[in-house]
Amino acid sequence: MKAVIFKIIILFILSQNAHSALTTITCDYNMFASVKKVEPTTEIMQLVFTVDIESSKAQVIRSNNVTDVDLYPTGGGFTFVEIDEIGNVLTTTVDMHGKSAHSRNTILDNLLIPSQFYGECDYMR
Repeated sequence: MKAVIFKIIILFILSQNAHSALTTITCDYNMFASVKKVEPTTEIMQLVFTVDIESSKAQVIRSNNVTDVDLYPTGGGFTFVEIDEIGNVLTTTVDMHGKSAHSRNTILDNLLIPSQFYGECDYMR
């Protein structure tokens, strides 16, 4: 079943680009929402994902590390799910038009710190 789901996601990604084994998805976020308000970010936050079609694996690339992420289809797009080293869940959903939301539900000093970023993604091969 997971192989079928992955093939659906890959067909979506391939429809955006020429054929290649590795797709890079770069997402830039310029709006930020916290418990208190939604506001423009002071700096653009960027996430870069790679999807390897041949190995069926996805990763998020940050300035200080590369982390494996799970990839799931959503009705008209897909979602990356990352669980960090202390158990916090981070999700990034991208629709078929490249619109994206990145959600973090983190706990810091025993307090929930939820946040969400809004932006757009580009596909490159």
